[in-house]
Formats: sequence, C-alpha cells, structure tokens
Amino acid sequence: MINTPKSKVSNKLKCSICHADIKERNKAYQSSLKLGIVCDLCKRRFSNEDIDMIINMFFAFGEYFGARDKSKFSIKDVIVEFAIDLDEGKANFHSQNIKLWHKVLTYGITPEEFLKELSLYVEQGFV
Repeated sequence: MINTPKSKVSNKLKCSICHADIKERNKAYQSSLKLGIVCDLCKRRFSNEDIDMIINMFFAFGEYFGARDKSKFSIKDVIVEFAIDLDEGKANFHSQNIKLWHKVLTYGITPEEFLKELSLYVEQGFV
C-alpha cells in the first residue's frame, strides 16, 4: 500500500472522457481497454469503439472531452492546419489524423458531429 496523506485520497470517480464526477457507480462503464471508467452520459454519447479510441487518446496525450471552448472551434482552421502540416512533411497522415481527432474531441465535438460537419463543408465545395 502506498503511503499518501489522507487529504489526497479521494473516493470520487471521474469519467475518463469528460472528467465529470461519477456519482452513481452502478451506471459507470469500463471500456475494454481497462484504462478508466466512463460516465453514463459518455456511454450513451459514444459507441464502444469510440470510447476505446477516446480513452486511449486522452491517456496518451492528455486533456479531456470538452476541455476547450467549443465556440472557438473552426472546422476550416482544423482542415487547413491538417493540410499544411501534411504538405510541409511535419508528420505522416496517421499521426496527423490522431492529432486532428484529439483536437476535435477536446473542443467537445463528437466524432459523429465532426463527420457530419465535415461532409457539409465538403459538399459546399470549400475544400
């Protein structure tokens, strides 16, 4: 057992995706990755595959879903940054794709919302 001051030990559980307190432990969900637990809202919001991907990404790169102000999100800026970084050879497609998804999720945008917005953006001919 680790010796830690009692003031630092907490019985509160936090969602591994949105960092909300989990008050009803019986509604918590543990992903197949076993890296953390997910609140009921995130379980309903995301597919099991999305949950695994999101937990893995936040475990590796930090932050959480909705950590940034959603009103400051610009799909155009995200796409332009993605294209410029690829064009300049700063990273390969796979690592740029992970970076893009991490950024989108930290703005509190679900994969479904992002793909819908992206398809509208492409249909309008802005890409």
